[in-house]
Amino acid sequence: MNSPKIHVISLLRSQDRRDNVSLQMAESQLDFTFFDAIDGRVGKPALANDYDYKKRLWLTSGKMPSLGEVGCYASHYSLWLKCIALGHPIVVCEDDIELHETAAVIIEKALEKAEKYGFIRLEAFEHKGMHTKVEQEGEFTLSLLEDNYGGLRAYAISPEAAQRLIKHRWSLPVDCFVGATYIHGQYSYQLSPCLVVDHGKHDSTIQIADNNKTALYRKPTRELYSAYKKIMLTRMYEKKCKELGV
Repeated sequence: MNSPKIHVISLLRSQDRRDNVSLQMAESQLDFTFFDAIDGRVGKPALANDYDYKKRLWLTSGKMPSLGEVGCYASHYSLWLKCIALGHPIVVCEDDIELHETAAVIIEKALEKAEKYGFIRLEAFEHKGMHTKVEQEGEFTLSLLEDNYGGLRAYAISPEAAQRLIKHRWSLPVDCFVGATYIHGQYSYQLSPCLVVDHGKHDSTIQIADNNKTALYRKPTRELYSAYKKIMLTRMYEKKCKELGV
């Protein structure tokens, strides 16, 4: 029996969310499975043993990651490993989404495009970063993204893309890491219409807000790294646009 290609990250205790997403999947006639989210608040995940805290403190953030952030990263990382083990693209969703009325068609197209491009974002981008249309097929538009900040509520990923992502030590929130093409070389693309038509109605149950302040003495190195990141993202984006001829 084939394994479902849709994996929904959800804490075991989040029954209301599970019921809601299960109903939506059933209405769209989609076969899926839940991935029991890793809750960093009940203990440090074994997958986080290789976290680069020095880089985190002095370059990327200035403060230690929250337990919820680590659990969120571990959950997505676990599904990247799952994708590699399965040997085919999968769709990963979080449990606080509202699906598009043509979700089944969008997912089929996303899995197809993941085979070619590796990582396909399935939600709208909320920032004003650069993006360029790469393909137009009927109603579907595929765009190359300069960055992928805040974009892990729903995506399709191939084993090859997952391999690129798992090779590097953790030092960023997982969404920021996926967008950091200069680290791993995996570009992010967005498929429109988006699978996710609404999100954010509920607070995250996996990753909670961190109110800790960054130490001021780490500000200079962080600002230098931020400038480096912006330059590298732009260079990588322009390079790929040239390669694609867009």
